[in-house]
Amino acid sequence: FLFYNTNKRSVTLDLESSQGQGLFKKLAASADVLIESFPVGYMKSLGLDFDTLKTGNPGLVMCSVTPFGQTGPWKDFQSTDLISLAASGFMQITGDPDGPPLRQGNEQSHFPGAQHAAAAIMGALFYRDMQGGPGQYIDVSMQEAMITYYTDAHPALAWMQRGENVTRVGTNSTLVIPLGAYPSKDGWISAGIITPREWENLSQWMYEVTGNEDILNDAYKGGNQDRAPYNDIITALVIDFTTRFTSEELFHQGQERNLVFIPVNTVPDLLSDPQLEASNFWFDLDHADAGTLKYPLGVFDSEEVSPGTKPAPHLGQDNDAIFGGELGLSETELVSLHAQGTI
Repeated sequence: FLFYNTNKRSVTLDLESSQGQGLFKKLAASADVLIESFPVGYMKSLGLDFDTLKTGNPGLVMCSVTPFGQTGPWKDFQSTDLISLAASGFMQITGDPDGPPLRQGNEQSHFPGAQHAAAAIMGALFYRDMQGGPGQYIDVSMQEAMITYYTDAHPALAWMQRGENVTRVGTNSTLVIPLGAYPSKDGWISAGIITPREWENLSQWMYEVTGNEDILNDAYKGGNQDRAPYNDIITALVIDFTTRFTSEELFHQGQERNLVFIPVNTVPDLLSDPQLEASNFWFDLDHADAGTLKYPLGVFDSEEVSPGTKPAPHLGQDNDAIFGGELGLSETELVSLHAQGTI
C-alpha cells in the first residue's frame, strides 16, 4: 500500500448510499479517466456504469480491470493472483521439470493487467484529444493480459506450430543453451549464451579453469539448436565451472569476456547496488505512521517530468479538499456527510 499509493490523494465514499452516488457522479463529470475493479455488474447495479456516467461527461474514458473480463462464462467468478496465473497457463511453464506447477514471486498477474489498462487508456485519450473522438469504455481481463506475457516458450504457439505441450524447464530454456541460474561459491549467477562467439568464449574459459576437455566437444559448437540435445550435460559442466568462483568474480570476469553474467541479487544487494546508487534509484520518504523507508524513484529519468515523492495518504485524507474545495460542498455539508458515514 505504501509503495503503490505514493503521490495519490485519497477519499472515502459510500457508493451504496444515494448521497454517495450523487457525489461520485459529480467527480466523474469532470474526470478524464475512471478505473474500477469491482465485480462485473456492480457499478451498473448502483447506476454508475459507463452508459450512465457518459451522459454527464461524453469524454470520459472508463476502464474495468477484472479477473476474466465483462463477458463469457467466467465473468462472475472470483479470483486471486494464483487463480489468474493458473487460468493463463503461466503456472504450467513455471517450476522444475520434475516438480509441480509454481506461482511466480509476488503477485504478478496484477502487473500485466494494470499495464494493459494504462496502455489502452492512453490510446483512448489520444483518440479523444488528438482525433476528436468521444470517450470510451475499456474492458481488461487479467487472464488475457497474463497470457500475453509469454515470450519464446508461448504454449499456444508451440502447440499450434509443433504440437508440443510446453511444460516446465526450471530456469533453463529449450531455445537458449546454456541459460539459467547457476550456483557459485557464495550465491547464484545468472548466465545466458546466445551466439556461437559467446559459446566459444565461455567454453574456452571453462576449459582453462577446469581442464575438462569434454567442454570443447565439437558437438556443442554452433548455435543453440546444436547444443539442445546436450542440455543436461552442458548444465553439469557449467555448474562445475561456476561453483569455483564467487558471483562477483564471475560477473566481472564474464563481462571482460563479453559474456552475459550477473549475480542473482538479494534485497540487501539491491539496496547497495552501485548501478542503482549511480542512477539515484532509491530515495528516502517519510510516512507519518510507517516512518522513513526507501522507495524506488521510478523507471525513467526526465528533466521535465518528475515521478513525485509524496507518501501514500491515509484513507479519506483528502475528503475535505476534494469534496469541499473541488466540488464546492460547504463545511456544514461536509460535517453532515462525515456524521452519516457517506464520506
